[in-house]
Formats: sequence, C-alpha cells, structure tokens
Amino acid sequence: MASILSIDTSGTCCSVALGLGSKRLVRRSDTPREHVRLVIPMVDAILAEAGVKLADLDAIAFTHGPGSFTGLRIGFGVVQGLAFGADLPVIACSSLQVMSQRAIQREGIACNSILVPAVDAHMGELYWGAYQQVNSIATPLASDGLCPQNEITLPIFEGISPDISYIAVGDGWQYQPTLLRGSDVSKPSAIYQSIGPDAEDVLTFAFVAFEQGQTASIEDIAPVYLRNTVSWKKRQRLRS
Repeated sequence: MASILSIDTSGTCCSVALGLGSKRLVRRSDTPREHVRLVIPMVDAILAEAGVKLADLDAIAFTHGPGSFTGLRIGFGVVQGLAFGADLPVIACSSLQVMSQRAIQREGIACNSILVPAVDAHMGELYWGAYQQVNSIATPLASDGLCPQNEITLPIFEGISPDISYIAVGDGWQYQPTLLRGSDVSKPSAIYQSIGPDAEDVLTFAFVAFEQGQTASIEDIAPVYLRNTVSWKKRQRLRS
C-alpha cells in the first residue's frame, strides 16, 4: 500500500498526517494564525517518528480550498516546496469534502442524509458544499460554492428523497443561514460547528486517488479560492 503525507492549513487547525499502509500518524495544533511557523516542524516530526524520509514516500496530499486565503497560500507553498524537492506527485482535495468526511467518521452520518459544510468566508459570505455518504465516503452532489452568509440555496438533487435530512458542518453555521431547496425552507437535523478539515481525513481520499492513478504534478495544481479578483480587491479596500 502507498505511503502518503497529507497536510491541511485551510482552517483554524493546522494538521499533518502520514499514512504508511494501514498505519496512521497525526500531528495537530489548534493555534490560529500560526500555521506558517508550525507546519514544517510538524512535517519533520512526523517523518522522524515514522523513521522515513520524504523522498521515500509515494505522494503528498493536501487541501487546496476553499478556505482561509492565507492558510491556503501557506499550505500550497509548503507542498510546492516539498513536492519539487522530493520529486513527488500531489493529490489535491476539497477542504469542504474533507470536513464532510470527518463528520461521517466522527458522527456516524447515515447514507440518507445530505451533509452541508459551510465555512466563514468573511465579507458576509460562506464557502459551502453538498455531500452525501456513499459507502462511508463523502461524495459531492454539487460543486463547492460561495453564497451570502444568511442563505444557502441548494440545487434540486435528482433521485434524492424530498424527506431527506440535512447535516450542517463547520463554523459557517454560527450565522444560522437559511437552508433553501427550491421554494422550501429546510432545517438541519444536526449541526456540528466545531468540525473542520483535517489532514487525517485527507488520507481517506488520497489513498483512493493514488490507487486510481489520480495524482498530478504540483505545477498543474492551484489553490481554489472561489472568489474572483474583484472580490479580493474589495476586501483590500475594506481593510484599508
């Protein structure tokens, strides 16, 4: 089985995990705004604990967004340096899908539920997604998106029961957005605000992707911000 290093810096918690076959090693630090200082020492520590060198691994996986602009840049820069230095392929994962996977693993989410992860994107907006548990894997039902902070509008999913329950995941739910499906207003049956993306759950997707040959060169990967340049210019004006 493959040996894969995974990194997540897209949220408030910085995490690094190493999968060596069925063995898992994890490092986490829930220290916001310290990712740039912490992530490389965490990588070094986890490799030292396992007794392996970076070049011995098969791939590096990471969350490429959406999420904190600064966090995504940090993670991408670190992975870029590591991948170039050790000549390793990379596997990029959606941070919202990883959040959904963490909820499935920690909370035992049933397959007759739709997970709606939402992350505070600031500027009165949320990053959000829609996922369903299929064979214990968070499977996307729609593309990750950006929406107003007070409202999440879901598409009409074909083949999905109108009575299906919704599971809210992530810190975006602190704003209690209205959940719309067509003209209907739905309420989540459970809310897990404290669940964010984690490198341990990145490994779930990384091993599947590696086995299916779905790796890429770091040169072909970019962070997923979802906001366009106009939005970022607006953000800069608001800060000034």
